[in-house]
Amino acid sequence: MQAYVFEPETGVATRTVLLVHGWTGDAGSMAGFVEPLLAAGFRVVAFDLPGHGASTGRELNIPLGVASLAAVARVFGPFQAIVTHSFGGAITLAALAGSVRGQPAVSAQRLVLIAAPSSITRITRQFGHAIGLGRRGQAALERCIHVVAGNPVEAFEGPLQLKAIGLPTLVIHDRQDRELGFQHAQALAESGPFVRLEATDGLGHRRILKARPVAESVARFVAGEG
Repeated sequence: MQAYVFEPETGVATRTVLLVHGWTGDAGSMAGFVEPLLAAGFRVVAFDLPGHGASTGRELNIPLGVASLAAVARVFGPFQAIVTHSFGGAITLAALAGSVRGQPAVSAQRLVLIAAPSSITRITRQFGHAIGLGRRGQAALERCIHVVAGNPVEAFEGPLQLKAIGLPTLVIHDRQDRELGFQHAQALAESGPFVRLEATDGLGHRRILKARPVAESVARFVAGEG
């Protein structure tokens, strides 16, 4: 796993924030959050998920992602917060909830989910429909997921995992996100009173990562100011 560590210029950071990118991204795609978090006094760690960036591997799924996150946590944890984007949010929820058998649960004090999916079941079935799977094909696909992950696909539902975790959570999602509709954010926000939803307009699924107001809002939340 390729990891990158950023230390604040003034003083020694006592708290660490982990950045987890999404599908087809890499650590660099989360770069917009580094400066605001450093300015708030945090050490920042970013890493490339398997098969992405400079990390080895040719594939990525939730079990592989959870294993890589757990490995990073063993070296750089504990974490004040984990800030995620897209599929990185699904991986992080599974890691925090201990949803992948054989992997220890990762811990953090706060969680940020940016443009994250709420339902892996829905995404799996949308994928099956898109490639023309019938009922038997879809059932076979979900059995494969069960074998690989050690749990049925329903165990990775975002609201279910968030309720089990119960961490102060900030959900940020754009109303015009065409890759993962805003309903995903709404479903996550209904997990409990510990979840706060912030909506943006016109940033889509990826440009949201480059918006300075979003990065500053994340830094304030991580620091406990919101």
